[in-house]
Amino acid sequence: MTGDGAGAGDETGGGVDEAGWSPTERALLDAALGFYAAAEGVLDFAGRERPQLRHDAAAFHAVRDAMRLLEERVLAAHAAGATRARLAEIARIEPETIALILERRGVAPSRGDG
Repeated sequence: MTGDGAGAGDETGGGVDEAGWSPTERALLDAALGFYAAAEGVLDFAGRERPQLRHDAAAFHAVRDAMRLLEERVLAAHAAGATRARLAEIARIEPETIALILERRGVAPSRGDG
């Protein structure tokens, strides 16, 4: 609960209630944050024509590694029972991208997988 009586995870509270998250969901969030931090490392927002990519091989390698971990965490959370919609919500990734990750790794869609 927040000070105004709203739950931390509801729209009026503005926050995310992670108290009920499973360890695999938390790991997915950590991987998503790591990916976004790595992606920020290859973007230059200070240039005249913003944003521009920084041509930094190490930074691109970090993005690849972070995406690999994110994909592994998507698979683990899905195997633990998280739906595609829940995966997209946690990682802040488009549902279509979640579907591509799962399908590329050989996970077929299921009827209850929203």
